[in-house]
Amino acid sequence: MSVAHGTIIPCRFPCAERTTEGMTATGPQPDETVLALYAPLLARLRDRPLLRAELSSLVDDAVRVWSRPGFDTFLSLSSLRFEPFDYQVQAARVALRRMRGRAILADEVGLGKTIEAGLVLAELRLRGLADRTLVIAPAGLVTQWQEELERKFAVPTVTAAAQPARAHTGLDRPVTIASLAAARRDPLKSQLTAGQWDLLIVDEAHRVRTPRSASGKLVRELRSRHLLLLTATPVENRLQDLYEMISLVSPGLLGTAAQFRAAHGASAAGGANGQKLALEPRNLAALRKRTAEVMIRHRRSEVSVLLPQRLAETLLLDPPPAEREWYGDLGDRIRREGREAAPARRLTLRSIARLAGSSPAAAAPALRKAGWDDLADRAGALTDWPKAAVLLDHLRRHAGTGESPGEKVLVFTAFRHTLDRLAAMVEAAGIPAAVYHGSLPRADKERAIASFREQANVLLSTESAGEGRNLQFCHVMVNMDLPWNPMQIEQRLGRLHRVGQSRDVLLTNLVAKGTIEEQVLRVLEAKINLFELVVGELDMILGRVDDDFDFESTVFDAFVASGDDAEFAARMTAIGDDLARARTDYLASREAVDELAADPDD
Repeated sequence: MSVAHGTIIPCRFPCAERTTEGMTATGPQPDETVLALYAPLLARLRDRPLLRAELSSLVDDAVRVWSRPGFDTFLSLSSLRFEPFDYQVQAARVALRRMRGRAILADEVGLGKTIEAGLVLAELRLRGLADRTLVIAPAGLVTQWQEELERKFAVPTVTAAAQPARAHTGLDRPVTIASLAAARRDPLKSQLTAGQWDLLIVDEAHRVRTPRSASGKLVRELRSRHLLLLTATPVENRLQDLYEMISLVSPGLLGTAAQFRAAHGASAAGGANGQKLALEPRNLAALRKRTAEVMIRHRRSEVSVLLPQRLAETLLLDPPPAEREWYGDLGDRIRREGREAAPARRLTLRSIARLAGSSPAAAAPALRKAGWDDLADRAGALTDWPKAAVLLDHLRRHAGTGESPGEKVLVFTAFRHTLDRLAAMVEAAGIPAAVYHGSLPRADKERAIASFREQANVLLSTESAGEGRNLQFCHVMVNMDLPWNPMQIEQRLGRLHRVGQSRDVLLTNLVAKGTIEEQVLRVLEAKINLFELVVGELDMILGRVDDDFDFESTVFDAFVASGDDAEFAARMTAIGDDLARARTDYLASREAVDELAADPDD
């Protein structure tokens, strides 16, 4: 080995430092015996390369890991684009430090489990421990995950449909996000399960706890060092639910299934649907201690996060006689044809019925396409639109006309035809408004939101702004039409009524009397208090009605099967009773989780 002239060689022996030039140093000179100790080392160095790249890289990696502080210190906080709550940071810290990145985040709905998971992800990424991350979420939440990660955590994302399971290197390392429905089917399933992930995040994880279900099989086939399961209800109907969830993140913690049943087998009270709820396991203290090793749960009563109220009002408008007659004739025709229609035709009829609830003009093009020219002509002749007049009055009262500061107002409609017509009317009334819909290029969408935030007091939008946009700077909302799917109603509300909103949210629903929307709203308000629920609770309720329950399809089927409006109202009441029982079951399961996740030292 050659050593540069004059190089300093550190010595661990008591020979002081010396140079290669004459071996002189400030300390005593080493004798020949000491120098002879180095001879074998020098001989080996002469025969081998000075450096081996793979070993050097391992040493560098080890030094970087050793030099980092532990998870008591969060390195990623300074890079965030928002300020998380203390309890959210603490949850992420516990998940990393004590649970080693394998945890169940089981906060009550509305407290920000997504934020806690994002903090874990950001910290692992910064430390180079999560270069390959996969998020599995229900289809309706994929956009929200993209927005949260990109806007709040500055983490790039890619949807699995666009680039499934592609390995990324370099600085971008985008997080892969896949919908649960798509991920559990091939070819995407095979692509996702083929490799090893650093971090797997499963949202609404109660959907994957059953090992025999397609969703459960998917998650059990995915391989990941770190795993976060997000659900407000890790236990629903059976104590076995808890066993399956905990066994995913920590196999063996509760023993085998037989051992778990022997140790904690529960006596269960009957639920509203004859199911087993209100679980009372044996050896509760021991089970709590085990559960606390992998589960983190906050309740709204325990934290200082208080959401403002929702103040909802429904304005039932009397349609003009000609419109009422048109709507009645349309309903009769849909019923007659719908009973024997093929599936594709039934979808067309359902779409027409929904369009008619927005406005006759919105339904006219679909009527003509369906071959009902007579009803299309009549719809086009109905120029009087009571909803529009009420909306303009509402906007003048809240948003002003541009001469006064006013308040921000978000106006939702499900249909582009209605949106375009509203935009023209609002402009004619001299009320500045931004327009947002799914067909806009991304840059134009961003400009519309920026305009609403900084200039215009009104945003006219289709459902696309109800998916993934956070608009807490606005607190007034108007539904020009009402989706039959209550999850869409909640998505709309969730843009405003979420953590960070500082004012009570004022919601106005505009509904024409005698329409399907009137019956839908009656059920949702009376049976489950829809507008008093926290965002996320509705999904917990609907999931208990039936595994394949589809509210919109159920409503349309009830409408078509009914001989008249009175029978339809009775059928909707029965649907509402099912929802009410599901809400009772949800509250019972929430109490059961609170009991199981209580502090083991209490």
